[in-house]
Amino acid sequence: MNKKLTVIGGGTGISHILRGLKKYPYDLSAIVNMTDNGGGSGMIRSQWGLLPPGDLRNCLIALANTEPVMENLINFRYKDGPLQGQNFGNLLIATMVELYGSMEEAVKELSQVLKVSGKVFPVTLENTHLVASFQNGEKCIGESAIPVVAKRQGTKIDCMKLFPKTPHLYYECGENLQEADYIFLGPGSLYTSIIPNLLVQGMTKALKKSKGKKILLMNIMTQAGETEGLSLRDHIQALEFHSYEGIVDICLVNNRPLSKEAREAYEKDDLNQIFLEEEDRAFLEARGISYYEGDFLEEINRSAYHKVEGIHQFLENFTEECP
Repeated sequence: MNKKLTVIGGGTGISHILRGLKKYPYDLSAIVNMTDNGGGSGMIRSQWGLLPPGDLRNCLIALANTEPVMENLINFRYKDGPLQGQNFGNLLIATMVELYGSMEEAVKELSQVLKVSGKVFPVTLENTHLVASFQNGEKCIGESAIPVVAKRQGTKIDCMKLFPKTPHLYYECGENLQEADYIFLGPGSLYTSIIPNLLVQGMTKALKKSKGKKILLMNIMTQAGETEGLSLRDHIQALEFHSYEGIVDICLVNNRPLSKEAREAYEKDDLNQIFLEEEDRAFLEARGISYYEGDFLEEINRSAYHKVEGIHQFLENFTEECP
């Protein structure tokens, strides 16, 4: 029987992982953040009053087994006219919500159309927005604006909340987590992709109840407006602050340095690689968190991504060592 692997996050981070892992014998699922308010998703939210479809679309396409022409169509973005900047896939999902009556049914129907290998769930079916409180005392609402405001004001994020109320966890997410063998947190934006999922009412309870191993796939780089200057320990403490101590069982950390060209490109934006430092080791050991260092780096056009083969190798070895 294939191991059941659930990935929690949003943005483009988890879709890259899902696309790579679908070629291996895993039973894959994605639980997707629903606070996006930028770009095409923001247009759908403001004009149609629907849940943001963008992150769902990315995961569905990543797990799809369909003709390239269909993938190109789903990813097509209008360059001009009244739909300028909008993505066809977003419009398709919005249309299917109208046809089938809910985002829940729309995702299920589109999964069949795209022959998706796995399952994709919105973390909640309730409309919600992300709010950040900064260390300088200011606040900001709206996922897309948060890192921009933090960067402009030269401050750091202190904590995150949902507005106007805390939504409930979509029930299928809870059921999925109880069946999962491995639960990956990330990769992706710490404060605007991963943590928003943890704020949904019922998520902490579901994670605590699940017997699946909770694995933090540590981001390779810091991120502008969110995690500049933060260490691995800081990332885990932020996750714990917004959920509970003990949320991470295992931490996977890349130890391969970037190429000179990629490093210089990131350094122009004051971004750095995240490595496992001695103080991080002491923290993890004190918390009882296992950690594995390895080559998890894949460079594409001088940008850092996680090497899916490295993740698969870890899971293979982990399964063999811990049957």
